[in-house]
Amino acid sequence: MRKFLFSQKLISLGLMSAVLVMAAMSSCSAAESDSAKKNDTGNLRQYYSGKVGFYQPSDGLNNGLVLGIDGITEFIHYNFFLSGAIDFYQKQTIDIFQQPKPDISQQAIVLLPLHINFGYKIFDIPDADTRGYIGAGGGYYFYFYSVSYSSGSGGLLGGLSSQNDSKNGGSLFATAFARILIGQIFLEPRLYFASKKQDSAGSYNFTINPSGFAITLGFQYH
Repeated sequence: MRKFLFSQKLISLGLMSAVLVMAAMSSCSAAESDSAKKNDTGNLRQYYSGKVGFYQPSDGLNNGLVLGIDGITEFIHYNFFLSGAIDFYQKQTIDIFQQPKPDISQQAIVLLPLHINFGYKIFDIPDADTRGYIGAGGGYYFYFYSVSYSSGSGGLLGGLSSQNDSKNGGSLFATAFARILIGQIFLEPRLYFASKKQDSAGSYNFTINPSGFAITLGFQYH
């Protein structure tokens, strides 16, 4: 029980870390934006954006809500931008174990993909205040996983015992996306291509694979 409580604290720590990183990125981006306004070169423009949407991952992670924030530097004369981003996904109803599977009573996972992106502007309609970008990027995802499960042989001489375990790790991933911006509102479909991460809880093996598709709606602030 103590191990499971500790793992829950670990997941809470992951969530708090995400919030702190998001806040730091927002502050830095806002500071850069103020600096850019004071020292406008006519080419650089800074933004930050927040988004929320639907995420469909692979290998048993199950569909769920994804949140994200990024800081963007746009090079206006060259029609491209660079961004740093963090996403957040948390889920309890997942099926990531290989056969044989444990008898799970409680579990939770947090994914934190950190990535850098390059986007190129493919169209601009000034009269409608509408722009479109396509791009790609890559980074590293972190996961924080905790599970409580029963193990044992059962029967008269045996019995089931409750086991608790927590795991964390990560791996590399690549991403491709499009962003359609109307005013300050944008729609962003994104693909994730992630390296699978093999891990285990006791004698049971599981696979973390965040590869999948997300579509989000967001607000981009200058």
